[in-house]
Amino acid sequence: MRQELLNVGLVGLGGAGLKVLSSFTGVEGVRLAAASDTRAEARSRFEATYNRPAYASVESMCRSSEIDAIYVATPTPFHCDHSLTAIAAGKHVICEKPMATRLSDCDRIITAAQQAGVLWLQAHSKVFDAPIRAMRDQISRGMLGDVFQCDTWNFNDWMRRPRLESELNTDEGGGVVLRQGPQQVDIVRFLVGKTARTVRSVAGQRAPGICTEGNYSAFITFDGGAAATLSFNGYGHFDIKDILIPARNPVAPRPQRSAPVSPEEKYEEPQHADPQGHSITGQLPYCGLTIVSCERGVMRQSPRGLYRYTDQGCEEIPVSTDQGRAAGLIEMRDALREGRAVFPDGEWARGTLEVCLAILASAQQGQEITLKQQDGRATA
Repeated sequence: MRQELLNVGLVGLGGAGLKVLSSFTGVEGVRLAAASDTRAEARSRFEATYNRPAYASVESMCRSSEIDAIYVATPTPFHCDHSLTAIAAGKHVICEKPMATRLSDCDRIITAAQQAGVLWLQAHSKVFDAPIRAMRDQISRGMLGDVFQCDTWNFNDWMRRPRLESELNTDEGGGVVLRQGPQQVDIVRFLVGKTARTVRSVAGQRAPGICTEGNYSAFITFDGGAAATLSFNGYGHFDIKDILIPARNPVAPRPQRSAPVSPEEKYEEPQHADPQGHSITGQLPYCGLTIVSCERGVMRQSPRGLYRYTDQGCEEIPVSTDQGRAAGLIEMRDALREGRAVFPDGEWARGTLEVCLAILASAQQGQEITLKQQDGRATA
């Protein structure tokens, strides 16, 4: 049956959740129905701003018959439990990356969703970014031939931002490999379009007083001989936007942090979502610099879309305005209307997590890791 209106309940009104809130504005066929958060002040602020109910627990919100889908924007350690709670209540799930911290938990989510007949979607995936979609379109149409190399690099100040203790604990899904790695892994898997087979990596803990990785470099091989490199540096001395955005003036970095912060300090910073904000911002996303090497040319992001380099020279290809975090809402809405699966789904998210865990394992063991549980689904 065609579902005309998708009513969504948002779980978590912290950093990620507040960014999701503005994504609801202007998305036809999607309605923000409710929210849940353990913090009373966050619930009160939400109810006053949006005139929607706010619940103290995921379980109580999921009991509402007014909600069709749950958007999980809670800290990483809760992604599995909150997904399973929503699925048990018969709700579709849109979940921030990563899907979980263990492959066995991914299996639990996938099985539960299949048995309940609901959809599970990985949100905030960089496969939704307009420039990455445009690159994939060029590849799918055979414009440049097969991909044989994909390189993606990102530099930012992730380690200098206020972080909870769990965000700086790798075992609980913290650190840059599990928090930022899924974005880069999604990009290269999506663009190469083949199954990943091996991973070799190094990672470092170079932020004073913080015992989690803040940088990594990884080399991934794929079926057919293609390879990808991923590099991330979150220590904040340099921002990749200084290269990607024309006329951007470099700014002084935030002060270094040597310890996690309390929840009160984490959430006291001005980060409240604007209920009048638009889900489509007019700005293209920059999740680092990605360069795709194909048989007959090379592509990378440009200020308006992407540059395509061939024997005829360099051509800039403009792309449509990016949807931001609204992309996950739109994908779930369209899948339900069209009676189809979502992408990226649980199987895809599980494959990405396996690569991220292999990056950690390779760095710890000092050897190449063979990927044994990739699902083989590498295109939309």
